[in-house]
Amino acid sequence: MNCVNCGCRLTFFNETDALWSGTDRALCHSCRKKITPFLEEPAQGDNLTHLHDRRDALIARGLTPEGYAHLTEYCKHLDSLLARRRRDLPDEIPAEPIPETGENTAGDAETAPVPTTGGDLRVALAAQRKANEKLESRLDALGTELDDATRILCDRTERLFERIRLLVYLASIGAVGGVLAFLVSLIVLFR
Repeated sequence: MNCVNCGCRLTFFNETDALWSGTDRALCHSCRKKITPFLEEPAQGDNLTHLHDRRDALIARGLTPEGYAHLTEYCKHLDSLLARRRRDLPDEIPAEPIPETGENTAGDAETAPVPTTGGDLRVALAAQRKANEKLESRLDALGTELDDATRILCDRTERLFERIRLLVYLASIGAVGGVLAFLVSLIVLFR
């Protein structure tokens, strides 16, 4: 696999994580450093407009047309996620007024009517059901967000374990090589 921006070969020592899950393309360490300031800036509007506004600065830092196209795809991905989240979030549930704790006289404040008939109870139950449905849809949206974050975390953890396995393998090869060199030197000394 090669770097999306400069085209250099990605190895264990210069590969970085992909910008978003679902893509198999990545940047090398030096190219990732070039775009890190852009990634850390909060976008005022949508991410694609933010990228377009920062285009000249990114090109001055060394971003190639291929790297810019990759960042464009990333910004489109972010914008689609934000649009989906906005679409999934329910309207705000109006907060119930908090009763005042001070003393009330008979004419100072009106009290909320307590449902006494079956019709009033049905209306109150319907309103409560609607509020519960909004809360359930909000919980579903939060669950989806957590699923995406968990998947990204699992991918990064898996890559970390692969790198640790490689380091252990290289260390064991070095240790075996050292032991063999020691044995050969002993054989040469006692001959």
